[in-house]
Amino acid sequence: MSEHHTGHDPEQGGEEERPTSRWVPPNEAVTGGFSGGADFITYIVAGLLIGLLLDRLFGTSPWFTIIWSLGGFGVGFYRMWQRSAVLEEGENRGHGV
Repeated sequence: MSEHHTGHDPEQGGEEERPTSRWVPPNEAVTGGFSGGADFITYIVAGLLIGLLLDRLFGTSPWFTIIWSLGGFGVGFYRMWQRSAVLEEGENRGHGV
């Protein structure tokens, strides 16, 4: 049995498989690319909330808020950079470059 076929296979009783021309990472296939931006915002908001909590606990306002917000921004940016490198690598691999 071959992995890809071009017509309906009556023995299998299923639909035909069609290879895609663009490589899509598993998480992108499920979320449609939305998760990259959502992850970026999530890291910033998480840093902001942690900073606010620490400032409230220690009475150091606004220092922990500033530090953790910048840290969240940095982590979010780094993760988006990693994701774009994986996408670029996948596109190059799919085109034989």
